[in-house]
Amino acid sequence: MDDLTTLMRQAVEEVEPTDRRAELHEAVAAASRRRFRRTVAGGLLAAAVVVTGVAVTLHSTDDPEPEPVGPPRAIDRSRDHRPAYALYYLGTTPQGNRLYREFRSGPGPDMTPATALSLLQDTPDDPDYQPSLWPTGTFSGAQVVNDVIDVEVADPASVGHRLAGMSAADAALSVEQVIYTVQAAVQEELPVQFTHDGSPVAEVLGVPTGEPLAAGDQLDVLALASISDPSERRVVEDSFSARGRASSFEGNIPWQLRGPDGSVVLSGAAQSYGWEEHLYPWATGRIDVSGLPPGDYTFLVMTDDPSGGAEGAGPTVDTRTIIIK
Repeated sequence: MDDLTTLMRQAVEEVEPTDRRAELHEAVAAASRRRFRRTVAGGLLAAAVVVTGVAVTLHSTDDPEPEPVGPPRAIDRSRDHRPAYALYYLGTTPQGNRLYREFRSGPGPDMTPATALSLLQDTPDDPDYQPSLWPTGTFSGAQVVNDVIDVEVADPASVGHRLAGMSAADAALSVEQVIYTVQAAVQEELPVQFTHDGSPVAEVLGVPTGEPLAAGDQLDVLALASISDPSERRVVEDSFSARGRASSFEGNIPWQLRGPDGSVVLSGAAQSYGWEEHLYPWATGRIDVSGLPPGDYTFLVMTDDPSGGAEGAGPTVDTRTIIIK
């Protein structure tokens, strides 16, 4: 088990799991048709995925992620005092680019927004995510001042307008990338003010930033399905479990494990406890891989589609490469 996975497991080990699938089904049954019609109208339903291979019996996980309050957060409860930062990167979805979350170990015992922005300049571990579009050295610091996260821009003139080749949508999403990342670092939904020498910066990437900014709605900004654990290229033996966040029809999150040749060798579905207002935690429980030969495998989660592929642009998908020894 890698160090980052250990940090994440320690962060949630005191959470007591409950199996609420029957309760959830009863609670959302009446709302299902209403949500389905609205989702189809909004183009947010994912196309159905035909799952082949061996189905795996699922058990309630021993360590689900905590129920989110506000935006998905970083984790800062590790025994060795090295926080795992939640960093947000642009990635492709059926709705266009959205933000995916990736955890990265911090360099010291204190979680700070300045460190989060520094880590954001690193290339993401998952090759499906895009490196930050912000030029290196854009941000010279970040701190909380009077319940506002001040993000210091080193040279406002260099990033005041949209960069060459950058779309307006990616510019706005890059601003959201900073907001979500620093909010996760401070563990609060504080407004974010872009500043220079203590004064507000009027525009960043062509986006008005003269006033403090709140994070955009999760369902408009974040990928609708994402993996928090396992981390990319995690080495596993005998079994592993996976967890993340999603907004998927009736809380159903199909998953697959694909072999080195791309064929589906295991499949199943995780269940979240909600799906309408924001992204909710999901967890697979133990997945037994003891009967599989060693090699590189792809773990994949996706949003569900009750229309059978008749509506929507397709599923939102997130993947991780795992190495079975």
